[in-house]
Amino acid sequence: MINHRRPILVLGATGRQGGSVAKALLKARWNVRALVRDPAQPVSTALRGQGVDLIRGSLDDVDAMATAMTGVHGVFSVLPSNLPAEDEVRYGTAIADLAAESHVDHFIYSSGASVGNELTGVPRFDAKPHIEAHVRKLALAATIVRPLIFMEMLVRPGFGLEYGRLTSLIRPDHSMQLIAVDDIGKIVAALFADKSRFSGITMRIAGDRVTGHDLQTAFSEVAGNPITYARFSDEVLAANADLAHMASSLESGPLAEPADLNLMRELNPELLSFRSWLASRDREVLDAVFGRNSEVDHSGGLCR
Repeated sequence: MINHRRPILVLGATGRQGGSVAKALLKARWNVRALVRDPAQPVSTALRGQGVDLIRGSLDDVDAMATAMTGVHGVFSVLPSNLPAEDEVRYGTAIADLAAESHVDHFIYSSGASVGNELTGVPRFDAKPHIEAHVRKLALAATIVRPLIFMEMLVRPGFGLEYGRLTSLIRPDHSMQLIAVDDIGKIVAALFADKSRFSGITMRIAGDRVTGHDLQTAFSEVAGNPITYARFSDEVLAANADLAHMASSLESGPLAEPADLNLMRELNPELLSFRSWLASRDREVLDAVFGRNSEVDHSGGLCR
């Protein structure tokens, strides 16, 4: 049943993060609005079928953006991961400006967990902190979330699972924090439900902390055969600045700063650990991940 509350505009609703937020808001009985380029695309029609109000437009269409923000209670802003840094800053700040001009009650910006107190000098890593700083200057009730590494990234091609191994960014006895994409939506929905508590807050959001040894054990159990774990070699890291930056951040930088898992469980009692997330995966999907059917992609790829 649709509720009587003013809607929340979800930007990026056809993507993973935005889609999880739209799903969770609908479950929490919010009215949801989405800005989409093509309402006829299957992912857009699926949103409409779930009860989402679609507004045709893009991030470049100021008039459509203004229409989409008219009369809303809140705005969730997440930007595509493949944007050039200058475009990310331009879109991110413009969205926040328009939210302030539209007198949006609660603005939630999804930033990145690699954001720290100091700029790196690398444009793609510094785009999000620039947007965060801009949001904080506005007369806008805003919450900034910094999701940690997606659990989904660990089952993408390129990490060696199809060959009986997992290669990632931490040393075997070190740990990293992970979150399931669906849990991002549930946490964001809880934040929208309590503006007075979370306005003006910046928080890292995660569902679990695991070591390399933990990953080896969990993947071995679900695979039914040994999966060995190793960190990317120093040579690989030296040849890839992005990977090297993430590995360093996981050891002693922003990615190593702890999320409050007790608060996460308070906001989302259904919070998934990595093991419970793995157990919930479709068996055919996992078979593909482990190279047990013809659909597995051996082309490689790195997390973003």
